Amino acid sequence: MLEGNLTEEVIKTGEEYTGGEIFPGKNSMHIYSVSELNLDIKKNLESSFSEIWVEGEVSNYYCHNNRHFYFDLKDESSKIRVVMFYESNKNLVFQIENGLHIIVSGYISLYEKRGEYQLVALSVRPAGKGELILAYEQLKARLESMGYFDANAKKKLPLLPGTIGVVTSTGGAVIKDMITVLSKRFENFHLIVKNVNVGGPTSQEEVCQAIDDLCSYGVDVIIIARGGGSLEDMWAFNTEMVADKVFKCSTPVISAIGHETDFTICDFVADVRAATPSVAAQVVILDKKEITDRINKIVSVLKKHVENRLLYCQKELESVTARKVFKKPVSLLLERWQELENNWKSLLSATAVSMEMKKSRLASIIAYIDAGRIKGKLKLHDSNIMKLRYILFSDINKNIEALKNRMSLLVKDLQSNSPVVVLEKGYAFLFKKGTRKAVKSIADIETGQEAEIILNDGILFAKILNKISKKFGIEV
Repeated sequence: MLEGNLTEEVIKTGEEYTGGEIFPGKNSMHIYSVSELNLDIKKNLESSFSEIWVEGEVSNYYCHNNRHFYFDLKDESSKIRVVMFYESNKNLVFQIENGLHIIVSGYISLYEKRGEYQLVALSVRPAGKGELILAYEQLKARLESMGYFDANAKKKLPLLPGTIGVVTSTGGAVIKDMITVLSKRFENFHLIVKNVNVGGPTSQEEVCQAIDDLCSYGVDVIIIARGGGSLEDMWAFNTEMVADKVFKCSTPVISAIGHETDFTICDFVADVRAATPSVAAQVVILDKKEITDRINKIVSVLKKHVENRLLYCQKELESVTARKVFKKPVSLLLERWQELENNWKSLLSATAVSMEMKKSRLASIIAYIDAGRIKGKLKLHDSNIMKLRYILFSDINKNIEALKNRMSLLVKDLQSNSPVVVLEKGYAFLFKKGTRKAVKSIADIETGQEAEIILNDGILFAKILNKISKKFGIEV
């Protein structure tokens, strides 16, 4: 019994018992607490699997507070929990996402609180393709879904920019080639160059700052240019920072990165993509000679058109001035005056004829009118009106008398049935107190209830002491 109690106590405390045997055949024994056991396992795991590479597919990915990554790495039949802390993932160029096939470098550790082992990732790279290519594809897909490549978002280039801004490295041949092309096309161009590192760890920050500086200066168009190179060399132009800056830039941007076959994220986001920096110099401004020739040709066409128009107007003027009205205006006026006199005589003659016809018609109408006949008809109508008037007044008086008689009968009937007359005869009305509800039967009121008795000359307030049924002659 004592031995059993000691064993239970040692197991609870995790202390080593040396006062005697606990189990038969064993002199001494160390009993672990859970924390001690997990700690030993953790040390063994981390020493045995201190540097390993594991390949698998990502699932259940989760990023805590935009810092630490947590996900499962699985194959066809098994999976392991993976954690990648911020210090290890902050420089990751691509995004970890569910379904991505990756290779993880790290060590096995134990999460002591739950007694679960996990793979602590120190570095990650995609399986089957380079991490830069994967990062490029991921960023391109995400920006495209956000509308960064939409044609409707592209700004138009100015026809003749007053000031051209260039973001590039002044130490290379790019800017020299661009100046050569610009000089051939428009020798009095105005160029502002912002020198930046077009490769290296600080390149993306320098490019973004250069864009801001040129916008603040007030350039009309910006060219971002660099020569060819590997994907790593041009990586600054495949970053979200530069893409976002180009997309939100209020000034039109031409992207001229690498060679004709090189495509960067900056190329897709920019308002115009040029195959090379030299092509960008050709696109940004018109050829002065071509423009001058076009202007001269337009001026020549306009001049010819004006000359033709003047010649036509001159011929029209000569044709008008050759008319009779301009050569002999007095003779034309006399002709019109003679025509006016003829028309005046015709008008007077026609007016006289019309007046005679109207006089004749009026005389015939006057002769047709018989004054005596009209007066006789008026007297007859007056007599008929008097008769109708007498009949109307007679009928009205009869209806009034009939209505008076009917009204008298209704008043007498109303007076005989009036509640006031009933009260004057000695009758009374009984109401429940405060309700104005008439009591028509002994069932309408209870013993002990108060009532109001309405008489001819006032109101009595009463209380029901008892009820006797008229039908049965008993108290109810």
